[in-house]
Amino acid sequence: MQNLKKFTSLLLTLVMVITLTNTVFALEVNVGDPDAGQITISNAAKGETYAIYKLFDATVSGTSGGSIAYQGTIPSALSAYFTQDSQGNISATAAAYTDPSKTTMSEGLRAALATWITTATAKSSAVADGSSLIFKNIDFGYYVVSTTQGESAITVDSTNPSVTVVDKNTTVPKDLNKTVDDTDVNVGDVVTYTVTFKTANYTGTGNSQKKIVSYTIEDTLPAFLTDVTVTSIVVDNDADPATTADQTTLTAQFDNAKKISLTWTDANGNFLYNNGASITMTYQAKVTAEAAIDGEGNTNQVTISWTDEDGNTPPDGDKLTKENKIYTYALALQKVDDKGQALAGATFQFPFYVNETPASDGAYVYAGTTAGAGLTNQITTPANGQIVIKGVASGTYTITETAAPNGYNKLTESFDVTAVKTGETTTNTTVYLDANGNETSTETKTKVTVTLANLAASVKVVVNKTGVHLPITGGMGTTIFYVLGGLLVLAAAVLLLLKKRLNKKDR
Repeated sequence: MQNLKKFTSLLLTLVMVITLTNTVFALEVNVGDPDAGQITISNAAKGETYAIYKLFDATVSGTSGGSIAYQGTIPSALSAYFTQDSQGNISATAAAYTDPSKTTMSEGLRAALATWITTATAKSSAVADGSSLIFKNIDFGYYVVSTTQGESAITVDSTNPSVTVVDKNTTVPKDLNKTVDDTDVNVGDVVTYTVTFKTANYTGTGNSQKKIVSYTIEDTLPAFLTDVTVTSIVVDNDADPATTADQTTLTAQFDNAKKISLTWTDANGNFLYNNGASITMTYQAKVTAEAAIDGEGNTNQVTISWTDEDGNTPPDGDKLTKENKIYTYALALQKVDDKGQALAGATFQFPFYVNETPASDGAYVYAGTTAGAGLTNQITTPANGQIVIKGVASGTYTITETAAPNGYNKLTESFDVTAVKTGETTTNTTVYLDANGNETSTETKTKVTVTLANLAASVKVVVNKTGVHLPITGGMGTTIFYVLGGLLVLAAAVLLLLKKRLNKKDR
């Protein structure tokens, strides 16, 4: 797998050039074969070792417009990409190309060649001096050129048995990558960052290349990170993490300028590590209450630069940079009565602890799941009925009301609040209550709006209802006496009137 990564990411670009002219400035290696084939590697990386491997033999006509034929043994690992007829002639299958016109080699063949080369024997090899590198007097054939920077399959041209390969992957530190083990965090969590990149021993091109004497790793380390500790720096000479014998572990920490400097040459100017060696650094940091809530997240950036033997560093545009983001969120409770009016005096218990003293914006800050001095997991609503907690990871939190405001019934069940990513930096949430004080999807005259100017929060509107009126025995008894007395007076008046009328008739 590692060879495949080296193969695909550091491919030497194949350029077929029909020319008999040698490069003016070149390092020549006479292989000494009977044929007059030639492979030229232009822009070869100074200090880099190049090797050539012959996969198949070839015969060429030697005349302009002539032909070329390949013979030999097809390795079993390459049988999907090459075929052989009854006369032993070798040709490529459709799988060897990415298009019907057969102009571009397939990634499958590149990967197979990268695997084959690990067990093959090099025809010849040489260390480049910064000029073009020429392997001359080699047998005609189908060749693979290999460096620690990458590999590319090439052939000898049929009309002019020479080929030029342009190495575009030289003398440039590259392949910077930065990851973080968790992008969804609570305040107080410890996150781990991993930075990897591939080095080069020289910078520049051709004979003007200069030695790189040191590398600098710089991180912005913003205020939302604290207690930063570098846990590991490993230089891998062959960039294969599976083999550890060629790995060197370094010890360093970020200085006050948030930088780490790695020495790349010894006192005599000799390189301490191979050209193309990889560096892997891991460091940990604790997320602080300075972390922005939701919105665009919290970004920190790493920059890789280097210093050459003349003390020069690359311009900003040539430095390697990579950034990461981590996110944290907030919860909000709005306590109201069944008419939508804010209620103070309701106490809620949370499944985590917060700092007892709110931050300057009035929000409580998440403080983990373990009790401690200055921490609480129960909060009582103030006059505006609002509780805001920031610095929580996304997810669902179950909350219980432990005390209701005076004159109101306490909730009989716990409820959930789910923190989600919105990408917002403010809160403007509206819910509606029906005639019974229950939340409804229909717009009604009972409207509850929660607004937070500088904080995006997942909002839960919690309604308390007043207690029902129970019978009052003392009051009811007095009322009955008044009613009965009134009825008796009325009855007496009616009887008196009737008696007077009867007396008149008797006269």
